[in-house]
Formats: sequence, structure tokens, C-alpha cells
Amino acid sequence: MTPSPANCRQLTGSRRFRWGVVGACSLVVLVGGSLTLRAEPPAPAQGARLVRPLAGGDLFTNGTVRQVRVELGPEALAALRKDPRGYVSAQIRDGDTTYAGVEIHLKGSTGSFRPLDDKPGLTLKFDPAQPGGTFHGLPKIHLNNSVEDPSYMNEHLGAELFRAAGIPAPRVAYANVTMNGRPLGLYVLKEGFTEDFLAGYYHDTSGNLYEPQDGHDVDEPMKRHSGRGSKKDQSDLQALAAATREPDLEKRWEGLGAVLDRDEFLTFAIMEVMVCHRDGYSLARNNFRVYHDRDSDKIVFLPHGMDQLFGRADLPWQPRWAGQVAEALLNTPAGRKRYREQFQELFAKTYDAKTLAHQIDGWLRELRPALAAGDFASVEREATVVKQRVADRQSFLAAQIHLPEPAFLEFTGGTAHLTGWQAGEAPAGGGLREGKSPDGLRTLTIQAGPVTSTGWRTSALLRRGHYRFSGQVMVTGVKPLPFGKHQGASLRVSGRTGQSRETLGDSPWQEVDTEFAVAAEQETVELVCELRASAGQACWAIDSLGLRQIPLTARINPNP
Repeated sequence: MTPSPANCRQLTGSRRFRWGVVGACSLVVLVGGSLTLRAEPPAPAQGARLVRPLAGGDLFTNGTVRQVRVELGPEALAALRKDPRGYVSAQIRDGDTTYAGVEIHLKGSTGSFRPLDDKPGLTLKFDPAQPGGTFHGLPKIHLNNSVEDPSYMNEHLGAELFRAAGIPAPRVAYANVTMNGRPLGLYVLKEGFTEDFLAGYYHDTSGNLYEPQDGHDVDEPMKRHSGRGSKKDQSDLQALAAATREPDLEKRWEGLGAVLDRDEFLTFAIMEVMVCHRDGYSLARNNFRVYHDRDSDKIVFLPHGMDQLFGRADLPWQPRWAGQVAEALLNTPAGRKRYREQFQELFAKTYDAKTLAHQIDGWLRELRPALAAGDFASVEREATVVKQRVADRQSFLAAQIHLPEPAFLEFTGGTAHLTGWQAGEAPAGGGLREGKSPDGLRTLTIQAGPVTSTGWRTSALLRRGHYRFSGQVMVTGVKPLPFGKHQGASLRVSGRTGQSRETLGDSPWQEVDTEFAVAAEQETVELVCELRASAGQACWAIDSLGLRQIPLTARINPNP
């Protein structure tokens, strides 16, 4: 029999499942012996684990856009206007079901937060003892306003890819939301990180589940959402942080293996890089969760906040790591070797732009009947951009990940010339090209469009030390953007806060430089000739671009 949406159904099972594709359904094969068929576009052919069936299956498998109505009384509205992060009581209607005594507050970070009278993001906690009980079996959901993702596809796509790679990630659906009768529009509906979520993937859910706060990494206190014992006892995080500080790289690799699920963390970091999750843990130390798995007595990391993915097709696949655990693990020889091998394997098994585009098309078909024609046209247009970014990312990675492991940059007399420059994304109305200046110098040129923020990039594998990145730049008619902190033409090191002085207006060839430090035993550093401008042209003399090793006593503007 050929499977079809009409005869697809979900069966229960235990332990682990693997993805495969049969006809119009995604086939889930459980090692315990039973099957799941889901009526949705095919998922990447890789593995993800389940130890018991997850609640809320109907939310995430039937393709229905929920109609969620939020009712808040005058006191609740006043409280949220005064303290948007504080919980208040609300009544929620989903179709014919009414949920009473639902705790609700506003959510979102600097970019996505919207006030109550705009299109606020919402977190909802349901009490099983209240009328209506839990929301389709889920005690906690998020309604993400997706203001930073007008396609509404990134969170959904990221979660599918992480689960396909074997990393637990919250499931995603869609909802049209009204508040006190006011239409708020389309939202991304996402299940919350709760013990119920953990129960689907871990036999023992009594481990500590942490959320970072104020940019904290594992060496600083985190907010604990669940766990047993004193909330002040974060010795599991402290043990992980201590392992990252071991200076001997072989001992560090072994020590991290005692407290961290190394293979799972490598998969987690690889997927963050693969999908360009530049606001996650590995690259930004921002959106993530940490769980102490009691079964293995090891720490695992979980993805979160994936509304901004695939933003940069040429993001290096061996980037500068921001997360302390990522930096410590992946700056060991064993970690780098395993990362390369695992990246190549996961890329081949999970990342196929055509399959991912097919998934996006499936979600668009679900949204079409639930949106007005104009709203759907806007979402469809933005989803097309996402599909192109997914394809561009695949092309870039396919060309990069099988290149030979880079050798350390060679210095002669303390100086090294930089080569291998790659053009960034061309701005609308502008462009990037290699050529020659009127005086015969080989150049890297950026012609600005009305909104330009791009650059020429190259990478270098460096040993621990202090360096000066320098070169000659010439600008013609360069005008600043009306926004942003940094303007004009400059040199910078990706992931560092400093840069060379900014060059605007008209200027003949002049020397610019910026200094930085490599604190790890070795690090792949990305160097950028950047232009942020609304008009004009910047040229860098290729043969002038280089690095100089500098002794500690000679440092002028250190930027570690």
C-alpha cells in the first residue's frame, strides 16, 4: 500500500526512532519495534531519539493553524503594562476549548520584544487542575511574534534539523492569535522546555535544566527551571566550567568527556554553525538551554531562539567560538579532528536544500487557508528568500568542508602576507570585485549601494599570541549609514569588538590597523576588510594586507 495523508497515523513505541521517507509520509522506525507515519513533507534522513511518546502530537502533526484567543481582565492588563515579565492570570480559548487560570507574561529579547499594545510575544503556563487542563497535553507553550523572521519558517526549520541530527528540540506549529478581540496575526506556536518535554528524550527528568541570564556562560550562575535539591547548588555547571580551564589539551579533552556528552555537544555545535544560528550558544553565548542528564551523569546543550537562521551563507564552518565549552573543546586537537569528521557526516545526512525547500512548501500549504491573501503573499515571498539562503548555504559548505585542514600561517621576520580573500554578499545597487587601482596596485574593491554592510574575508590558523592586522585603504565618496555604531571602511577581526579607525569621505592610500589576541593554544581567526556605507567606494591594496606578531610590551590598542 502506498502511504498517503489519509492512512498516515501515529503509533507509540519506545527508546529511539530514525527518520526515513516513504511516499507522502515521513516514516519513523522505532528500534523498539513499532512505526510512526506522519502526513508531512519528508524530513532529513538521520536520527533523533525518543524514550516515550510526546504529548501534544495533534498540535504538530495535523497541519492545523490554531485559533487562539487570549482574554485579559483590566487588572491583568495594568499589571503587564507595569511589569511585562510578571505572570498574570488569563483565559485562553482554542477553538471550542476554554482554559481558565492560565498564567501568561510577555516574552522576547531586545530585537523581538514588543509591548502589550503592539504584537507581544507570549509565554503561557497551563494548570492541569484548572478547567480545560493542559494545552493539548502541554503545560507550557510560547507564542512567538516572529517579528525578526517575517517568513515564520526559521524556528520550524531549525527545530526539524536539530531533531534530525539527534538533538532534542521543541516542536513548532502555527496559531492566529487575538487578544481581547484585537487580532494580533500569525504566531509561531512552540512547546516549552519543561519536565514533560524532557520526559520524551530522557528516562530521568530530575536533572537540572538551566537557562542563561545576562549573557552568562557555564562559569557563572544560571536560572534553573527544573531539578531537585537547592537551586543554589550548581556544582554540575561548576564542574563543567573547571574542565574547560584545563591548560593541558589532552587532559582537557578527557576531563570534558567525564562531565559533558562530547559527541552530542559536537553535533549541537555543528548544527548551530550549519544553520548559521549566530544568536545561539556556540557563536554568541545567547539562546540555549543546558540539561544535566542523570542517566549518563553528563551535561547536554539544547537549542533555543532560532528565529534568525541562514542569515549569512559564507559563515565559516570553523568559526571563532564564543561559548566557553565550544572554545575549550574545539581548540583541542582531538576535538578539531572529531568536529571535522562529524561535520562532513552530518552535512551529508541532514542538509539537502531541495528537501528543506519541500518542507517549507508544505508549511506554506498549511498556512494558505488560514491567512488573508495579502498576508499569505508576504509570508510566501519571505519564505522564498529563506529557501534561497538555505541553497546558498549548502553551496558554500559543500565547497569548503572537504578542503584540506589549514596549516598554521607562516611568519617571516614576524610578518605574514594574507591571501585567499573571499567576497561577501554583494549589496543591492553595489558590488565587490578584484582589480587594479589607477596607480597599478592589486585591489579588493567594494562599491556601496544605498545600504551596504559587507566585506572581503579570509581566515588564518594562528597560535597563541598578540597580532596586528594592517593594510592600506583608499576611499572615494564614502558616506555613512544613518544607523549603526561603526561606519565607513575599516579592518576588523570577526568576533572581536575593536577595529581599525573608520575611513569616510575621500582619502588617498593610508595605513590602518587593529590589534587582537589569540588566547587559546590555537584558533582559526577570520579577518575582514569591511565597508559600512550608504554611498561611495573603498579599495584595499591586496599586497599590503598582512599580520605582524607583536610582543606584549609593544601593544598599542589591545583587543583580546
